[in-house]
Amino acid sequence: MRTKRKSTSVLRLFNKYSQKEEHLTKQQIKKLMKVEFKLTYNTHIINAFMNIWHTKVNNKQVITRDTFITKLFKKPDGFFRDIQL
Repeated sequence: MRTKRKSTSVLRLFNKYSQKEEHLTKQQIKKLMKVEFKLTYNTHIINAFMNIWHTKVNNKQVITRDTFITKLFKKPDGFFRDIQL
């Protein structure tokens, strides 16, 4: 039951910032990090994050729902691996 609750909280967080889309843009992910996790990174870190985890949609780098839910919070390699929801 713990895993199910965590996945729904991650999905709720994604839906809060995605604004009726299937992905998060760079600006949306930066806002999510700043507001929800109190994290601020410089431009180089954000660019590296987007280059590693992105998917191309209309020639733009975006973070898809599947990537956000299944990969970013997983240990040992996820970007948000140390964040507990």
